[in-house]
Amino acid sequence: MYGSLQLYGDEVACPTTAETASPFTDNTPDEAPSVRFSNYGTTDETIYYMNSGGVQIGCIKLRAGESLLLHKRRTYHKFYASSAEVFGVAVFVMR
Repeated sequence: MYGSLQLYGDEVACPTTAETASPFTDNTPDEAPSVRFSNYGTTDETIYYMNSGGVQIGCIKLRAGESLLLHKRRTYHKFYASSAEVFGVAVFVMR
């Protein structure tokens, strides 16, 4: 699916509301531009992608037991999920 991943921090449960959405990184140009999400739950969940103004850019379904890698267009963009069973971690993709 992708090359090796270099972790940028600890994997943490995703926020579950737009008001608490997280960028998973600091807002600097040197921060990791990608976030790996894993759904450790038994039901499919949704990941929501928002801009800094709190406007939803898009969303994607994450199947139970699966992981995916999303690239952030801007370091200040944020994510939240429909369940705290979805975890995220900022990563660098090593090719």
